[in-house]
Amino acid sequence: MFPNLITIKENAIFIADSHHHSLYRNTLDKFFQSLLLLPRRQIFLMGDIFDFLVGDISQCLKDNQKTLNILEQLALKHEIYYLEGNHDFLLQTIPAFKNIRCFSIQSQPICCFLNQNKVYLAHGDILLSWHYRFYTILIRQKITIKFLHLFKNILYPFLINHLKKKTLKESSKDSSHFITQRILNYIKQYNIQQHSYIIEGHFHLNKNVNFHTMNYIGLPLFACKKKYFVVEYENNYLSLKMKEF
Repeated sequence: MFPNLITIKENAIFIADSHHHSLYRNTLDKFFQSLLLLPRRQIFLMGDIFDFLVGDISQCLKDNQKTLNILEQLALKHEIYYLEGNHDFLLQTIPAFKNIRCFSIQSQPICCFLNQNKVYLAHGDILLSWHYRFYTILIRQKITIKFLHLFKNILYPFLINHLKKKTLKESSKDSSHFITQRILNYIKQYNIQQHSYIIEGHFHLNKNVNFHTMNYIGLPLFACKKKYFVVEYENNYLSLKMKEF
């Protein structure tokens, strides 16, 4: 299930849930432009980077063209991995992403290495209820995309207006039980080894938890305080350190 394992290197950047849209919530352009000034490194885009970006819907590509152009420039300099989320999917067809490795929900989690331990990366909208899984399948169906195209003059503005009004915030609930269950679900589903890492976004947790020798990192919501993670050396080991732009 996990071909071509990726080794996570020093200075790698992890960002999730920026929910960017060029017309109403521009959270990324300045950040991406700052990354153009850095030496070559890995950049892991962990899903919901855009508030609505679907490869087969031309209007959302047009709306975010400036940011897509910057990403295309970034991919010429940096090693970019993009894990699709529930707001950004069918990414492989986007021309600006021709030098970006995109991972569909079906291929998540992707397995990498860090300090000779396995790291499982996912946007986070996996191992959930059957009805949520049905939703993730439905929104990616060709008939759904065709339906949106057919009524794009009505449905697309309605959808964008809904997303624009939506309040984004980090999770404020007690997440200890939830995270424990997430770890157990990963262990059961993928038979992962001790001392492995699980890194995912989606839930806006901003939590780092160790449970049963498993290291769980629930990535923060970039859209609010522009928090992200960078891989740095600490005590002769690579570890993830939170930064703020």
